[in-house]
Amino acid sequence: MRIVLGNASVAFYPDGGGHWSWFLQYPLGLRGLGHDVYWLELLESSGDRSRDLMLIDKFFARVRGYGLADRTALLLMNDLDFQELDESHFFGGTREQVSRWISGADLLWNLSCSIREPLLSRFRHRVLIDTDPGHLQVAAFSWDLGIDRHDAFLTVGTKIHDADCGTPTLGHRWRSFLPFVYLPFWPAERGSNPDAPITSITQWTWEELSYQGRTLSASKRAGYLRYADLPLRCGRPFELAANIGDVDPAGDRDRLRAGGWHLAEPHEVASTPEKYRTYLANSRAEILCPKPIYRELRTGWFSDRSASYLASGRPVIAEDTGVAIVPAGRGLFFFTNMDQAIEAVRDVDANYAHHSAAARELALEFFDSAKCLKAMLSASF
Repeated sequence: MRIVLGNASVAFYPDGGGHWSWFLQYPLGLRGLGHDVYWLELLESSGDRSRDLMLIDKFFARVRGYGLADRTALLLMNDLDFQELDESHFFGGTREQVSRWISGADLLWNLSCSIREPLLSRFRHRVLIDTDPGHLQVAAFSWDLGIDRHDAFLTVGTKIHDADCGTPTLGHRWRSFLPFVYLPFWPAERGSNPDAPITSITQWTWEELSYQGRTLSASKRAGYLRYADLPLRCGRPFELAANIGDVDPAGDRDRLRAGGWHLAEPHEVASTPEKYRTYLANSRAEILCPKPIYRELRTGWFSDRSASYLASGRPVIAEDTGVAIVPAGRGLFFFTNMDQAIEAVRDVDANYAHHSAAARELALEFFDSAKCLKAMLSASF
């Protein structure tokens, strides 16, 4: 099939090695299955021409490194809320070429509502790919994201239609999928230094949403601060690569360090996809504290980063969001409180070879892009 991937989140973020890795697995995985894949990246102008061109140069330099430049176009727009081809500046492809990609596409995979009107209506079959379950749907009550203008709806929220899931469906039938790994990115790493830290990489935000009289946190900050004392309680190294920033009004750095965390700067340790993969491989395991909204709405969300740890042979210890379709207890642990998290850490360290091998097995069985993308394509029609 001819598939256009619509996205608006990587060109402006050249230092996000993990975010780039997440997206690159879409075109590379689909191409590996033999599909005709085109990438349409949108960038909102900053008003500073030299800055915009610098970001665009960095974008295409990286895209070329993965052999994707001839099927990639970037549209520089003044306003991403109103997307008109005639008002866009084209890079990597001409207006005529992009128009042909659109008119000839069998489907658009629209990542997180990146493509909006009137551009969206140019595609004859539009599929929404939701990687932020709960957050996206609740936000749709306050902002017009164009959700209703799609023909099919895919979400990484694996529980969205379950009775105990609080995610609003917005009147649509959603099909769930698991985040996937493009296995050539992730060779199984052998062994691990017992003193290597248990790690993760995260944004550090303060966002909250209101829904049905509740205040729901969409902040990984809130997720990790619930377990600020976990390293101290476990008595082993933990490291969090969090972009807390220069301003830290609540003293989060001091709070985390007091709890035993070593802090790293993600834009240094994981600024490229290659550095990101190295960082995961040098970890003992992952400790994942998701956005509280995922847990509180029982979305069944699972992290693409966690899938990548598993593919590297690194066990994952994750706070439970309701995921039930991936078995836990070997290579993957879910916890709901501090005591369960501590127990999982101790189990990983005590039986590391077993859990490392099991982590890789889980990635091969449940998160292989060759399997997951085929299922997503079937669910797109």
